[in-house]
Amino acid sequence: MATTDEIRRRIEIADAERSSRRLGTAQLVGELAHRRTALSKELHEIDIKLGNLIIDAEDVISLPELALFTDVPVDELTQWTVASKPKRGRRKRSIERTAKLGSSGEQPGSSVPETSSGGVAGPRVAER
Repeated sequence: MATTDEIRRRIEIADAERSSRRLGTAQLVGELAHRRTALSKELHEIDIKLGNLIIDAEDVISLPELALFTDVPVDELTQWTVASKPKRGRRKRSIERTAKLGSSGEQPGSSVPETSSGGVAGPRVAER
């Protein structure tokens, strides 16, 4: 029968290969993910530079003409010009308008008040 030390040694030997592969895989995935992030950032910067260059030269060369000379499809050139434009944020509703509408979002005075008998109240007429 194996002693506890012998059992531990056997398990460590059996797990050594698996642990080594796990470590290697985790390290390589980490390195490649970091590299991919850096390259993606660099490509985005290049796309912006290309777009700005194309936009700045629109007065001397059109997209179809540029596509003809460079063998780059017009669609791709267009994507670069779009990538170089800053993205617009969504407009927020003004606080004043939201306050006027109330929490339910209804227009002021749009609901019709009811009388105590359940009927609809009409406009009030000043009594004499």
